[in-house]
Amino acid sequence: MRLIRPADPRRAAGPVVMALLMLIVGCSALLLIAILPAGRAAPIALLALSAALGLGVGAAMAVRAFNASRRRTQERGDDLARLLTPAFDDSYVLILSPRLPGIPDDLAALLVGPAGVRVLLARRWHGRYRVRGRGWEFDTRSRAGWIPCLTNPSFDADKVTDAVAHWAQEGADGASLPIAAAITFPGPYSKVVLEEPEVDVVTVDNAPWWAQRIGRMQRMDPPRVARFVEAVLDAAERPAEGRVGATSARVA
Repeated sequence: MRLIRPADPRRAAGPVVMALLMLIVGCSALLLIAILPAGRAAPIALLALSAALGLGVGAAMAVRAFNASRRRTQERGDDLARLLTPAFDDSYVLILSPRLPGIPDDLAALLVGPAGVRVLLARRWHGRYRVRGRGWEFDTRSRAGWIPCLTNPSFDADKVTDAVAHWAQEGADGASLPIAAAITFPGPYSKVVLEEPEVDVVTVDNAPWWAQRIGRMQRMDPPRVARFVEAVLDAAERPAEGRVGATSARVA
């Protein structure tokens, strides 16, 4: 399977630069306090306030930038690539984290090949879950037993897939593109009991079987696959306009 990771323009150094500037302001204020002559209470008070604000805000921004970097590292989809790459041949393309106009950030990847387009969502939930039709439950391993999950990946998948289909009709000549959703659990820490789910669910246990099942379908020829992939990459390189934020929590 061919792997493509489009550049994400949101991964800029802006937050880190701002955090460093605020820290520099705070340190500069402390330095000025140290060299000012004693007895100048008003300037020293103003500099002390500047130092406190600079160091406090700068430290908070640095922590937020670090946490955001960790989240982006996880969301790069390396675990998703490891899950799917062995299951598909070179006739398939996996586009990780494509940022397309009007499509929620819940879109983890697009799998494009002879079987059509698969809109992939990734859930990195820890624990044991069960899906019945479109209902999702979590095993509390207590007297409470199975309880409904706080979010429903099936509904999230519907929303993202509809957005991708709408974009494809306008930007990728996708009037008749075969587009379907799949919810992936790329980590071994997720155990999912499947009881006739209405949306495809892919785990570390059933990924090879899922690949063989959809591999029997031949809905897109290589030129059409190439055109769709090119349209995705072209759209991802344009300025981020009309994009929407993540629409669902990443927790159960």
